[in-house]
Amino acid sequence: MLKIKPLDLDEAAGLRGYADVRIAAQAVDHPGEPASSRDRIIASLREASPDFSEFVRLVALRDGEVVGIAAVGLRTRLAVGSITVHPRYRRQGIGTALLDALLPELRAGGREALENRVVTKGSAGEHWALARGFHVTASRVVQRLTVADVEPESWELSAPVGYRVERWIGATPEHLLVSVASTRRAIHDAPDTARDPEWTPELVRAAEAEDLAAGVEHRVVVAVEEATGLVVAFTDVQLYPDDFEHTVWHDTVVAPRHRARGLARFVKAHMLRWLLTDRPELERIDTGTAASNFPMIRVNERLGFVTAREVVVVSRSV
Repeated sequence: MLKIKPLDLDEAAGLRGYADVRIAAQAVDHPGEPASSRDRIIASLREASPDFSEFVRLVALRDGEVVGIAAVGLRTRLAVGSITVHPRYRRQGIGTALLDALLPELRAGGREALENRVVTKGSAGEHWALARGFHVTASRVVQRLTVADVEPESWELSAPVGYRVERWIGATPEHLLVSVASTRRAIHDAPDTARDPEWTPELVRAAEAEDLAAGVEHRVVVAVEEATGLVVAFTDVQLYPDDFEHTVWHDTVVAPRHRARGLARFVKAHMLRWLLTDRPELERIDTGTAASNFPMIRVNERLGFVTAREVVVVSRSV
């Protein structure tokens, strides 16, 4: 008999089972890609996240064994996450049972939509989602930089004429705050960014405070136009506690009037040099880009990123 219940962070057996489902699914769904250890997965469950106010995590048990999990982060009206079934127990209705248990909880909490952003395109997971009321809202490529495979000399780029670089960890310097928010809003020009926030100075400060509270090191590199002193290109990376070998690149955006001048590649190359200087143990960096955003895909390729897989974003009303 299948039993579904919330994950208890104080129950060692449940935590091990949760992590083991993740590890087993990774080995089958993404063979050859680096996987987290059981200890790292369990540790991450106790870490706060600047991206979500709270989490809902469910486990499906059969005869005391964890055979499937659901994990979603909550925002004001949106839940983002995934349902994962151990490969040995797929096609037995476990994923659907987890979804059926999850939806009422999300409705009760005032969420309007459930979204999974990393479903491999054309996979059984995509077919399952479409059969259960999800629809594809975007297509993205996951690109990966493996540090050992790249010559760091390719990141030695000079600032384009008329611009200078600035960088910081944590809080944006006050004199750059307004132009940082303005430039970040330009990300809406890129494909498939409908759910990105409408950045304001207040929202920038709120996001920085969330990072600080979660123990996340937020690194930012910008290009400043010399003539105006305004930020015209922005890129950021969040470094999480205890994950020293891997990170995920977040936003990169250039103000419309300053595009096609090499600024995206310049700020990202500067970030790479900075990261590797301070964190020589860093082994890989992942980033996601809209499949139709060919300019950014090419920028990443010139820096040493290669496409690992293509994913779709699936969403449904709760």
